[in-house]
Amino acid sequence: MNTFTSHNIALGKERTMSDTAILLKDSNLWKSVKSTVELFYPGPQKENAKYSVVDLGCLEGGYSVEFAKMGFNTLGIEVRQDNIDKCNYVKQQTGLGNLNFAKDDVRNLKNYGKFDITLCYGLLYHLDNPVAYLKTICENTNKVLVLHTHYANEFDFRYNLGALNNLYRPFEKRIKPLYTKRNFRLGRLTTHEGYRGRWYKEWNAGTADNKVSKMLWASHGNNQSFWLLKRDLIKALYAVGFDHVFEQTNFTGDDMAPDNYVEYNDRSMIVAFKK
Repeated sequence: MNTFTSHNIALGKERTMSDTAILLKDSNLWKSVKSTVELFYPGPQKENAKYSVVDLGCLEGGYSVEFAKMGFNTLGIEVRQDNIDKCNYVKQQTGLGNLNFAKDDVRNLKNYGKFDITLCYGLLYHLDNPVAYLKTICENTNKVLVLHTHYANEFDFRYNLGALNNLYRPFEKRIKPLYTKRNFRLGRLTTHEGYRGRWYKEWNAGTADNKVSKMLWASHGNNQSFWLLKRDLIKALYAVGFDHVFEQTNFTGDDMAPDNYVEYNDRSMIVAFKK
């Protein structure tokens, strides 16, 4: 069995990770997702069985499991074989009949029909055309999108240093006042798909496919991804067809997301929904 890298899932008396790691179901990250979904779907498990969830880029299947436990018909889509093997192992161990996984590129979302709830957790910032994909999500989401993503910082002099930023990084860690945000080595501020953001290099162009497939936390099919500015991300969500957008703020405060998580990582949870 492959080693789990992120999702600590309770499988009866066993866990997919160490006993000291927080269980995904007990994390503030999951609790915030669950409480948000319950605003729109407050019914019991029997009622939730009428609705569907898709978990995009589901990694090891932990969030998919929790949605299925809530009663939703849940599909997790994951492109990497190592990860989908873990997902299928989790499905086998939990015995959840309303939980399924598909090995596929999430860009093929339209092939699976429409879903009432879409979870896009840790995925959008791995795409080279995020706005086009937000449109795909909107077209295939009946009600609500829960989006957990990085965004680019508009004013960050480090990303104007180019290659010199690589030399700067070791020094900023020693000078605490300079190290208030994680240095992701993004590119210069630019415009892509009509929205502002910065490019991020995922892996070197020309890297063999078998090596890319083993990069379990990297992009697939594109070696660079585009990180939208936060304000441009929100504009894009409205532009693609969502009626309301708000920010979920109660997902920090434990080991999976400490109190300085948002500020340090330029990452947050955004909820978009249709009337």
